[in-house]
Amino acid sequence: MKIIHGIENYKHPGSKIYAALGAFDGIHSGHVKLITEAIKAAKQNSGTSVIITFNPHPRALISGANSFKMITSPDEKAKILSSLGADILLILDFNVKLSEMLPEDFCGDVLVNKIGVTEVFIGFNFCFGKKRAGNAVILNEIGRSLGFKVNVIDGLEIGGFVVSSSKIRLLIESGAVEEAIKFLGRPYSMKGTVVHGDGLGGKLKIPTANIKSSCDEKIIPKNGVYAVKCSILGKFYDGLINIGTRPTVYEKCSNIVTCEVHLLDFNDDIYGHEVTVEFLKRIRDERRFADFNMLCDQIRQDIVETAEFFNSFNN
Repeated sequence: MKIIHGIENYKHPGSKIYAALGAFDGIHSGHVKLITEAIKAAKQNSGTSVIITFNPHPRALISGANSFKMITSPDEKAKILSSLGADILLILDFNVKLSEMLPEDFCGDVLVNKIGVTEVFIGFNFCFGKKRAGNAVILNEIGRSLGFKVNVIDGLEIGGFVVSSSKIRLLIESGAVEEAIKFLGRPYSMKGTVVHGDGLGGKLKIPTANIKSSCDEKIIPKNGVYAVKCSILGKFYDGLINIGTRPTVYEKCSNIVTCEVHLLDFNDDIYGHEVTVEFLKRIRDERRFADFNMLCDQIRQDIVETAEFFNSFNN
């Protein structure tokens, strides 16, 4: 796949363009279905399949990065989209000028004049243009007048719910990571670097690695303890992560959320290394304990429960 950043770097390939258009945060199973349809149409008609998406996410620009958290970072998004088999990934710079475009101007100036689309594939709930004034019906009408076809892909249902980025975002924020896997088609993950903490894990003889996220715009799951798979230096390890403010350690509850990973049967020095954490199961809520002894007892129980989970999960 050829990855193009910015419309100014795009050159029409000289064949018919079958474009999958969307924000595609999370690249969930519904997105994959839509993109697959565009790729299929391009192959059947000897055309070029193009995934058109945006950076930053439109809602991040409109709502503000601090109030909108993403399921996938830009790097994750590009990597996953690249694996789907389209010919071109075109990442448009979503800026104020683009956000202020009327639907008809976006279609005429961008989709037709600059990209040269033949057919466009969108989700049933796709919105675009200034104040999200455009939708599937309007895009279809504009497409007819400008000479391109619009294919609206129905939502994909799992367990009676329509798969959507908004639904997945809520699941992750509420800690329902097992449910999120069903909608995403893979575990939700976070990437970060192992940094030095206060050394409490060593003092408690339960070594932990403090993870500093490499993307502050990503969702952090609800505070609590989770069973996770961790990728370090190309190898996967079973473990558990505590996300929260450590209320037992700090008498006055801190507002700083930390992510501390304990890897099962692992005690190597990994400071400074990048780690990817995949969330598989929620173990429990974070809570305050009366003293460190009770905290240690609970952590040991968490480790036993996590090991039992992986004994079943890995077999």
